[in-house]
Amino acid sequence: MASELAVTLTSRRDRSKPKNWQMATVTEVIVETPETSTLRLALVESDGFLPGQYYNIRIPVEGRPRPIQRAYSVGSSPIPDASVIDVGVRETPGGLVSPVLVRQVAPGDLLEVRGPYGNFTWTERDGGPVFLIGAGSGVVPLMSMIRYQAHKGSAQPMHLLFSSKSQEFAIYAQELAALEAKYQWLTVSHTFTRDPHDERARFHRRIDKEMIAEVHSELQARVAFICGPPEVVESAEEILCDLGMPPEQVKTEKYD
Repeated sequence: MASELAVTLTSRRDRSKPKNWQMATVTEVIVETPETSTLRLALVESDGFLPGQYYNIRIPVEGRPRPIQRAYSVGSSPIPDASVIDVGVRETPGGLVSPVLVRQVAPGDLLEVRGPYGNFTWTERDGGPVFLIGAGSGVVPLMSMIRYQAHKGSAQPMHLLFSSKSQEFAIYAQELAALEAKYQWLTVSHTFTRDPHDERARFHRRIDKEMIAEVHSELQARVAFICGPPEVVESAEEILCDLGMPPEQVKTEKYD
């Protein structure tokens, strides 16, 4: 196994290197919410990855002449072992790939994967404080960043503003609570859009200007990462820039 530093540096150096498809073994399927699962995959080859990157997965689909591929973010940390990745998959009703991955894949199955890809990444080199904004499964790459810092032992202040329909649909809810209790550098603020009475959430509405401004004033973030549906990402990005954050310090990733 490569050292922790080598894993990160190798991924950064080889970001543009062509990737080959490989067969990964599903070692575990973790049900996160009624519509989201984590697929733990053992890779045959790994040059490491950066927190926030994603892998492509392709599967054969009946009636289609070629396999269909989709991109899924990695929620795990590249350390201590980048050869095992946790891929977060939310089922899209009517989708060609995600319903198969969430409902039909089992431990022992093989999946064709390729990666890592993406520039939506954070390491301690990027500094902080760090404002993380996620909606639904948009929390997956942000969780990779949080887990990475926990493993790495750095302590840049991080505040996660996380929008879900309810506690039942909040991915990683229990682990996030445990991490927040353990690490002083992490704060998690939930907002539930369909449960106005659950006291486990700080807010009870969709992410908006007042919410972002309130958290930003507490954190005084120097870098921000926003991931979720396009309308959420675009709105949050505009709000942060209006609050004075330099556009180049606001990183975004949109989920369809």
